[in-house]
Amino acid sequence: MKNQQSKYRVFFDLNHPADFHFFKHLMKWMNTQNIPIKVVARDKECLHLLLDDAGIAYTSRGRGKNSITGKYLYGIQILLLLLFMFIKFRPNLACGLSSPYLVIASRILGKPCITFDDTDNNPRLLPLIRKSTFLISPSTYPYNFHKRHFHLPVLKELAYLHPGLFNSEVERSGLFFRITRTDSIHHSTSSKLDHSVVLERMESLSREHTVFLSSELEIKYLDNTSIRPANPIQIHKDLASCNVFWGNSATMAAEAAVLGIPAVFVSAEKFAYITELEQYGLLYYYHPADLVNSLNKLEVIMNGDPSEDQLLHSRKKLLREKLDISAFMVWFIDNLPQSADTMASNPEYALRFISGNNE
Repeated sequence: MKNQQSKYRVFFDLNHPADFHFFKHLMKWMNTQNIPIKVVARDKECLHLLLDDAGIAYTSRGRGKNSITGKYLYGIQILLLLLFMFIKFRPNLACGLSSPYLVIASRILGKPCITFDDTDNNPRLLPLIRKSTFLISPSTYPYNFHKRHFHLPVLKELAYLHPGLFNSEVERSGLFFRITRTDSIHHSTSSKLDHSVVLERMESLSREHTVFLSSELEIKYLDNTSIRPANPIQIHKDLASCNVFWGNSATMAAEAAVLGIPAVFVSAEKFAYITELEQYGLLYYYHPADLVNSLNKLEVIMNGDPSEDQLLHSRKKLLREKLDISAFMVWFIDNLPQSADTMASNPEYALRFISGNNE
């Protein structure tokens, strides 16, 4: 597709704020190349706010539903909307992050689709996601669906938190708490947390430390605490200013870890990339049944275990071994279909997108 920019039209389906962050530098590059894009975005948390702030036009696909029946009806609604927007916009490429609806729509209309997926513990959606034309996953991803499924040494969070894209060299103090809903399609009933226990510990810690809170749920806390709501527009700046993370969001736990901030992650679901971050010594996983111990671990970390030197060493090791996924995505899309052939025949070609390997 290189040198055919006048015919190059790209369709994005965004389901979550993390999807925007993953693709925002790719979209910025497309803008510099005068490549028309169309964005369809769910009304999820601050996603629309982020798009507005970035000056990116979009079509809303609604908020979604909480019940199982509602989720499936909403899925049909999304699919019909995507098909309509596809026909109207006439893209020649679709991009999404774990979006089964985008995969289905692109297959129905015969358009190539690039999907990034790291949510390997998601049996309801994997049969759909696997049908993407090009599928990109971390090297730890346990499945290999087809010859255009590329396993890369990457974490999706580095698409926007790589040192070349985000400055994390700030003075750190305080804690960051992130609480998400547990009724998503990839959550089990055992993912529920006792929020009263979390809130009690949060309020106790806030008497001596600044606490940032980002929550999908309404959490009522005492007015005389040092708990601050995280700014959704600059949430990664708020996160980077803290020295410990605790939460049940896999994405934000991974974001903290790639920034070198020790993360305590509490969930019944454990993805392959979470296990990898554990091995780097940047993340600590707990099941919700072990909630109190996870909060105790938070205090152990605050008392200096692991040390700053250990964390710095672990982060440097991670960055030496991981791609700049945004740079890879620019190359991959700019050189389709040859880039897909290159990756199929020589997967190690991607290693040149590790910082220091592309000279």
